[in-house]
Amino acid sequence: MTERNIEDFLLENGNIKFGKFTLASGKESDYYVDIKSALLNPVFLREISRKAAPFITGEKIACVELGAVPFGVGVSLETGKDLIIIRKEKKEHGLGKLFEGKVETGETITFVEDVTTTGGTILRAITKLNEMHVRTDRVIVVVDRKEGAKEALEYEGVELISLVDIDKLR
Repeated sequence: MTERNIEDFLLENGNIKFGKFTLASGKESDYYVDIKSALLNPVFLREISRKAAPFITGEKIACVELGAVPFGVGVSLETGKDLIIIRKEKKEHGLGKLFEGKVETGETITFVEDVTTTGGTILRAITKLNEMHVRTDRVIVVVDRKEGAKEALEYEGVELISLVDIDKLR
């Protein structure tokens, strides 16, 4: 599966939906990128994980629950690097964890994400790790909607690398 085939896969399998949608950012859109269901396909997951692996420069990989978890697992398997899963909200039961996995002060983390729009979700996760003195070097995203995430992350000193060109999907 090549880059063009990845885009074809998303289009042919109905992972790009057209209509009226409200995104996690609160923005309204006339299309929706359903990467979550694509990442549940083993052929797509394997190929997109292989494509992401060369861009992983951190000591560990991180992702935000829930949508990016399959992608994080795939890239972790591909690179042999540990995965950290960041919760959107701290657990109110059990151990009350904010994340799953081992984080150490001074480490550099590379995030993987399914889709970015404004970058708000990933920036909140990066802030949580920054508070623990863990640095994020870059975010590898399957699809960047090109609505401000790249600029917001660059402002924070974090590089955004998109694996699929949204312009070829709309």
